[in-house]
Amino acid sequence: MPFKILVTGCAGYLGGTFTYEALKLGHKVLGIDNFSNSTQEVIDKLKLDNEELFFFKKIDLHQYNDSLNELFKEFNPDVVVHFASLKSVTESTKLPATYWKNNLLSTMNLVDAMHQSGCKKLIFSSSAVIYGDSSIQPVKEDFNLVFNTPYANTKIAIEKYLQDISLSGSLDIISLRYFNPVGSHSSYLIYEDPRGAPNNLMPRIIRVALGLDQEISIYGKDYATGDGTGERDYIHIDDLIKGHIAAIQYLSHQKGFIPINLGTGRKYSVLELIHTFEKVNNLRINFSFDKRRDGDIPISYADPGIASKKLYWRAVKNLEDMCVDSWQAIQSNKQYFPNLKFEQTN
Repeated sequence: MPFKILVTGCAGYLGGTFTYEALKLGHKVLGIDNFSNSTQEVIDKLKLDNEELFFFKKIDLHQYNDSLNELFKEFNPDVVVHFASLKSVTESTKLPATYWKNNLLSTMNLVDAMHQSGCKKLIFSSSAVIYGDSSIQPVKEDFNLVFNTPYANTKIAIEKYLQDISLSGSLDIISLRYFNPVGSHSSYLIYEDPRGAPNNLMPRIIRVALGLDQEISIYGKDYATGDGTGERDYIHIDDLIKGHIAAIQYLSHQKGFIPINLGTGRKYSVLELIHTFEKVNNLRINFSFDKRRDGDIPISYADPGIASKKLYWRAVKNLEDMCVDSWQAIQSNKQYFPNLKFEQTN
């Protein structure tokens, strides 16, 4: 059954990929974004062949205004998927006030608009960073949440806020705790943009492959892991988005607040990701080691059992798929990267 879905942060990597997939499945989508870390380019792609299903409005969610209430009144969504957020762990340690103001106020304003419109279903974009440096791996949804960086702290605070809201009976909420999304949608239209100064690992690898940077810095080589570099649960963006689609279906007949991990249940090191990218794309990625970054932890990977049991979902794509699709997406969008190298090097 098609839904009417309001998507915040619809021009970003995650929000844009979800919106594209939802439209492909026949859902009607109202997307909002303020382009703080995204571009009009994604919106233009989403509008292709979707003029009757996709609608967009530029809005700053963290600044309350009546236009948001009007949008809810006019569109009357069945469910809201809330991606909009500042999301860099390292940046949050330098700009804590900005992160608290943006992430909390945007969510509170959104919930207020939902209350006024009568929309009762919310999918929240949370993060595995809220588990902190857990001594027990893989991590489960009932583990203690750890206040450690401003970014993680805002996610925990929002989850606590939403849990209180759900206890009042006014909203039903699934909080999807992501691990490390990588790759591109299979259409190659939406991808993680390597332009600017990315914090995530894959777009920094892509910048070296494109010749934008000479090498990638690996932060820390003395972790208690197999090769000394940090280990993470990398999940293909296609799998992650399918988890959202499954969550919407599940939430349509569920009540309360439900946290769910979205991960593969496997861990890969930074060096494993780099070497896999080199192998499958026949490229050389130069790297050097640097000191650990604030907020980084040695190991984090998911126990995805709840997602399997409740959503009937599991990740199916592997690390090679993630690396192939990440590079193929850039090659398929060469028009946005003029005067850059795309040749392969042995």
